[in-house]
Amino acid sequence: MSFNLIITCEPGRENIDWVFSQINSCIGTSYVIVRIRSSLILLAVSNPYEVWYNLKKCLYNKDTPIQRVIPVDEIVDPILDRVSRKAQEYALNRIPRDATYRVTLHGRLYSIDSSGRLVKISSMDAIKAIAEGIDRKVNLKNPDWVVYIRVVPYRRWSYVAAIGVAKAIVYKNIRVGEAVEPL
Repeated sequence: MSFNLIITCEPGRENIDWVFSQINSCIGTSYVIVRIRSSLILLAVSNPYEVWYNLKKCLYNKDTPIQRVIPVDEIVDPILDRVSRKAQEYALNRIPRDATYRVTLHGRLYSIDSSGRLVKISSMDAIKAIAEGIDRKVNLKNPDWVVYIRVVPYRRWSYVAAIGVAKAIVYKNIRVGEAVEPL
């Protein structure tokens, strides 16, 4: 089972219970729990961007342990070549030519050396490699769009890279007191 929504929250069992109480009251129970870690919840939903919007709207100006709701477009192995290919594909299809963007990377990406071993890539080198293939203007401080990559634990001893490309508002903290418009 794959996931298409990441929820980050304050750690603790009572906060996880509170998160699910809020999710159920805001969007109902039309989701599948893929994995729960101390402050990370992976869900499968029918439309991750719609769920993000509904949660953001529902929790506007309310107290919540939820920090971010992150829609995911694609899940790939955390190998730089695979991540950059998919991220560039989504970016070029979604980000308008006159819009600005930034690449945000949480976690570590790898390359495969000539002997087949995984080699850690520095975050800066990974971001540069991903941005290299995106023919749009970069704005690190106030971008219109974000190419978001987060490496998350998926199975025991196994990690995947979740990729999302959306307007910058999507990747802001859920508690930021901004009203939202549908995407």
